[in-house]
Amino acid sequence: MEEAARLFQLIVNGAASGCIYGLIALGFVLIYKATEMVNFAQGDIMMMGAFVAFSLIAHWGVNYWIGSLIAIVITAAIGFILDATILRRVIGQPQFAVVMLTLGLGFIALVRDWAGVTIRLAS
Repeated sequence: MEEAARLFQLIVNGAASGCIYGLIALGFVLIYKATEMVNFAQGDIMMMGAFVAFSLIAHWGVNYWIGSLIAIVITAAIGFILDATILRRVIGQPQFAVVMLTLGLGFIALVRDWAGVTIRLAS
């Protein structure tokens, strides 16, 4: 019986991981079709939103749901500002320039605020 429960758990975990990968791919396709640009900073901006939510909830003691909503608003605002100020300027440029720009933006988004931060969690 224990093996059947383990098999079921592996199947559910695999399906959940597959759904997450599908959502990531859908995000890339949606951004590419809407802007005709490949945006590799998408994942890094989403991770920055997760770091903002974690910082709000764990360090500043904000309620979980309120912290999550604030993190969504902050992440959306950062994405809008990046799009309005930087990404719109490279529309029509060679694809290589767009790829390098979005990779650089993703690197800056993570390194700027949370580089070297070590957080220990009780297990």
